[in-house]
Amino acid sequence: MTYQAGDRVALVHTSDPYTRLTPGTAGTVTRYDPDLGQLDMAWDDGSSLSMLLRDGDQVRLISPRPPGAPRQQACP
Repeated sequence: MTYQAGDRVALVHTSDPYTRLTPGTAGTVTRYDPDLGQLDMAWDDGSSLSMLLRDGDQVRLISPRPPGAPRQQACP
C-alpha cells in the first residue's frame, strides 16, 4: 500500500518493546519512504515513533488525505 503525508492511520501492531503506543492509537502520516518501508508518524498521543512496515509493524488506513488538502510537513 502507498501512503501520503496527511493520511490518517491506526496502529494494528508494533513489536517495539519500548513504545507506549497501543493497538488502535491513531495518527497522521508525515512522510512515507516506500524504498525503506518506513512510515513517519505524528501519533495523536504525542509520539513520533516511525513504523517499519517491512519489519512487521502494521497500520490500517482510517482516512486518506483529502484531495487538495495541503500536505503536512515533518518537523526537522
